[in-house]
Amino acid sequence: MAHHATFISMKALSSFRAKLILTIFPVVAGVTTGALLLAELKFSATYQRLFEEQFEGQIAAVTEAKNKRFEALSNVLERMAQKPETIAAMREKNFFKVAIDLRPALESLAQERLQSEFGNPARPQPNNPPRPGGNPQDRRDERNRPSREPQRNGNGNLNAPFIALMDAQGEFVLNQRHRSNNPLSELTANAEDSSEVMRRNSKMQWLSGRPFEEVLKQQEVGYLVVEAGERRGEQVREVFITPFRDPADGRFLGAFVFGLPLPALADRVLYEQSKQRETGEIMGGIYVEGKLVSTSVPTEKRDLVVETLARALNRSDKDQQELILPIGSAPHRLIYRTLNPDSPFPQAVQVNFYSLAPLQAEIADLRRSAIGLGVIALLVAFLLVMFISRGLSGPVSKLVLATQEIERGNYDIRVPVTPNEVGRLAQAFNEMAAGLALQEKYRSVLNAVADRTVAERLIENREALGGELRQVSMLFCDIRGFTSLTEKMPPHEVIELLNEHMTALTQVAYDHGGIVDKFVGDLIMVLFGAPVPLENDALNAVHCAQSMLRVRRELNSRSRHPLEIGIGVASGSVVAGCMGSEQRLSYTVLGHRVNLASRLCSIAQAHEILVDAETAQSLTGHVTTSPMPPMQLKGFSEPVAVHRVE
Repeated sequence: MAHHATFISMKALSSFRAKLILTIFPVVAGVTTGALLLAELKFSATYQRLFEEQFEGQIAAVTEAKNKRFEALSNVLERMAQKPETIAAMREKNFFKVAIDLRPALESLAQERLQSEFGNPARPQPNNPPRPGGNPQDRRDERNRPSREPQRNGNGNLNAPFIALMDAQGEFVLNQRHRSNNPLSELTANAEDSSEVMRRNSKMQWLSGRPFEEVLKQQEVGYLVVEAGERRGEQVREVFITPFRDPADGRFLGAFVFGLPLPALADRVLYEQSKQRETGEIMGGIYVEGKLVSTSVPTEKRDLVVETLARALNRSDKDQQELILPIGSAPHRLIYRTLNPDSPFPQAVQVNFYSLAPLQAEIADLRRSAIGLGVIALLVAFLLVMFISRGLSGPVSKLVLATQEIERGNYDIRVPVTPNEVGRLAQAFNEMAAGLALQEKYRSVLNAVADRTVAERLIENREALGGELRQVSMLFCDIRGFTSLTEKMPPHEVIELLNEHMTALTQVAYDHGGIVDKFVGDLIMVLFGAPVPLENDALNAVHCAQSMLRVRRELNSRSRHPLEIGIGVASGSVVAGCMGSEQRLSYTVLGHRVNLASRLCSIAQAHEILVDAETAQSLTGHVTTSPMPPMQLKGFSEPVAVHRVE
């Protein structure tokens, strides 16, 4: 028994620990996972926000500089295009004269603008020979001018302006870099050593067959890719294309192009700053005319970026968009914005992107740290579970054992009370056990003084046994000559004899579905059909009477004092219910059929069973009866038909 109790205790302890672990571990794991996901989201959002802020700051600077440049140059360039001598030269297609007229003014304008925007750039010099017959002082000034060696400003772009003439068909007529005797080519001499830039193509490819005049209805600002020499490669210029129109008839004569380095673009500076911050290299450039012009994007990455941008621009008309672009083994976050969304010129797109590999590495490190902390938290939780369960296992095990004792009917079991929450539970358990013990005592006493069925019905609902009419069969069984037999017996022997007799007959009554109503001296009264009706109550009553006779004969065979009994059975409608006072009630039946059963019992001879006519009729085909002469019974005005059970 002790081994079994120990096994139950260990099993309860293991179950308790398992429940604690199953409760705490998911909570710890869930909190760790949630904190990790939240940290990853915030970390990624912060990383992206810094990138977007840098991009937006760059775009804002470009936009502001563009607006200032447009305000400073637009009207000046339009006035240059309206000079009569320039219009006359364009009308005659004397592009040499147009160049001679415009170039010094444009170069001076470029120097002024660049100095204003970038701060003291190298001064671009006009590349034209001194005019024949000019002032000797001018020739001396020309010789004393500083060298035209190209220099770069802080943005990494050449400061030289892009100057070109275009005819009415959109062909560049001043865009060559080769030596010849042609005076026009002298305008672009010393290409390898100068800071001048040029277009690789001699015509605007984006015209796609459209008349130049229809495209250039007014001065336009756009972006073009130009050549800055083999060593310097391609660059992007923000250009003002200003049309020439004949004021006489409004005829379109051509245009001149004036381009300067992009304002406020410093992709290389941003790239170097991002490397110093160790937040990932932020690369960028300008996408225009199907090319990505950049000083920070490696050559091997440009084709993929160009292809991705081309697809994105074809699929979407949004001016700004963000993409995830896989380059090599690492994904990159790319964001672009169109610089000239409403221009008839080719779309120029500002592009910045950076590798997500550093971010992923940081997140991986964060995950490792979080997992490590989670494992530590789980270990701490496990130790806490073991500590808590050790402190609770004893009281809980005792409660489990005590509960099992309660289930077996041992209501006297008690558990120790400790000064904590488990102690309060133990106290409540002890109070419950005491209450159950008291209820069991009440039930035992009630079962002893009343029939079990009646007692259970009273416990469930006292009102359930109120007065009601029922069809009941009553059995009265009395001992013949009991007074004369026991008048000289000691009282305790009388009680023992009577208890033995009543115990045996009570069990017979229960075996046949009867309810013991009362004991009156040596008489026992049994009901069939109240308070719970059964099928064939009259037949059950007669079978019970026959069994009582058989049991009594068996008792007589081994008893020192043999007893003889007579039994009477009557059936009919009676009043059934709990009767008595408010202090004490008794469940019984009332009616003349009850009196009839009592009278039949009083006239029955030893080992004889008498029944009334109604009961005998219910026994037809089951029990043999024989009618007796009608008898005049006490309390009945008419003779009563009586039948003897054979």
